[in-house]
Amino acid sequence: MKSSSKRILVVSGHHFADAPRRVDLHFMSDQLRAEGAAVDFLICRLSPISRFIRDGRYKHALTRPINTWFRLDERLEEFVWFAPFHPVNLRFGWLNAMVSPIYRRYGHFLPKAVIDRLSDYSHIVIESGPSPLLTRYLRQHAPKAKFIYHAADRLETIRVHPCVIEELNRTLPLYDRIRIMAEAMRADFASQDRVVFVPHGISKTLFDEAAVSPYQGDRHAISVGDMMFDAGLIETLAVANPDWTFHLFGKKAQPLQPRGNIVVHGEVSFGTIVPFIKFADVGIAPYRPGAGADYLSQSSLKMIQYSYCHLPIVAPRFAAAGRDNVCAYEPDDPASMREAFERAKVMDHFSIDTSDILTWEEVVAQLFHATDA
Repeated sequence: MKSSSKRILVVSGHHFADAPRRVDLHFMSDQLRAEGAAVDFLICRLSPISRFIRDGRYKHALTRPINTWFRLDERLEEFVWFAPFHPVNLRFGWLNAMVSPIYRRYGHFLPKAVIDRLSDYSHIVIESGPSPLLTRYLRQHAPKAKFIYHAADRLETIRVHPCVIEELNRTLPLYDRIRIMAEAMRADFASQDRVVFVPHGISKTLFDEAAVSPYQGDRHAISVGDMMFDAGLIETLAVANPDWTFHLFGKKAQPLQPRGNIVVHGEVSFGTIVPFIKFADVGIAPYRPGAGADYLSQSSLKMIQYSYCHLPIVAPRFAAAGRDNVCAYEPDDPASMREAFERAKVMDHFSIDTSDILTWEEVVAQLFHATDA
């Protein structure tokens, strides 16, 4: 069954519907809309608190209508919810415990304009982050919708408030599917019968059609994204390889200090990044160590994109499992970092297997069109 009769709500505390930095939710939305579905984004984790915690999303939110549905494109709408408060990890156990009863009522403040649409949705996708606090409230008003928990990250790894983790565990029975992007996350969920492993897809056509290299000469390494960004790795590799150029993409992907062979591109559109990935010589996944971060070896979208473009990948050992094209290093060990990059330099690009990489059409088919999905 295709998507023409479907209306999907995506609930995210991280990504605007048309953000320059595109993640899997955006690509799935594109595919669903191409099949005729309507997609709405509910953007949460915004409130007066945002002004005081250096949340870059706050400035972006102020550029668009607040607390109302806003049409962005054909069959694509967004609701930027500016709530009275939103859950913030206060870092101290006693403070977190004190505010937990308030945070658990976060969904009680859902706007009427959102509630009025809930009965229309065929599927509601709850992204990892603060969104699980809303599930029980959404379910009350959308009894017919299929609920999908989108486990993009472990909640401990992204350091959400502890009450979000507790609420997710309490409400797992309310989800029809729990979508994981790494098998390492399967054991995290008690409801094993509803856990489905569906890895990221990629926009193969965009990569296949990229024909012009943006680089001058060769010896170019690329790092895409700023999640858990380890600037120390880039510094180590840039100093050890002055004849290589290191390209950094991502709002917070900044080097420890300016260097002539480090180019900071900032946050740019995905279409701009594609040829940089395709024609690079080495891909870098500079993750800092974090709680339970082993799942990144399978769930990292950039590592899948690097692999599709036959790039050797330099990544920390905790994020290296299951990928033959990863040259792993030990975090905080400069000698290990340098050695991993040396191995990446000489890897045979054409030996890298891409046969198991999915398209977004295949991902959407497994999540939204499979029997009983």
